Amino acid sequence: MEKLSRPFEVKEWDEQGTFSGYASVFGNIDSHGDIVAKGAFADTLAEAKRENRPVQMLWQHGVEGEMPVGRWTSMHEDDNGLYVEGKIATKTSRGADVYELMKMGALNGMSIGYRATSWVMHGKHHPARRTLKAVKLFEVSIVSDPSNGLARVDAVKSRDDESTRFSRALSELAAAVRAA
Repeated sequence: MEKLSRPFEVKEWDEQGTFSGYASVFGNIDSHGDIVAKGAFADTLAEAKRENRPVQMLWQHGVEGEMPVGRWTSMHEDDNGLYVEGKIATKTSRGADVYELMKMGALNGMSIGYRATSWVMHGKHHPARRTLKAVKLFEVSIVSDPSNGLARVDAVKSRDDESTRFSRALSELAAAVRAA
């Protein structure tokens, strides 16, 4: 199983452990040299829905065991990438840890576990190794070290003042990096 990390943006957050963002962004080269094309998730999302087989939400691709840390409540492709909404199991010890680390900005990446089913290989003069046209998605993980160096949280909304200050500072840093 291959693993691909992509930019992750928390759009909303509440004290119940729900959040949303992008698990994968189209057209971006990751550290493995892959680009995910728009439409790459269409078949696997339709299959998961048809078979009532949810895509798992794991911590660090399940390196400490395949126990989920929550569940994805919604997944769909839009023009930007694979948009996900999920809920962390905050009443479990691992879920509470993940939630607390995400709120404070110490844990701010996402990564997909997949098998490529259709791709285009590029020649040596192309900046990417290949473009993934279709993937079978097994899981989307919350990770500390995503494959894509820009895979970081842009904004976190929380009732906690310290988290709000951190979110504002992180958003300003992200804007500065994009402008550079």
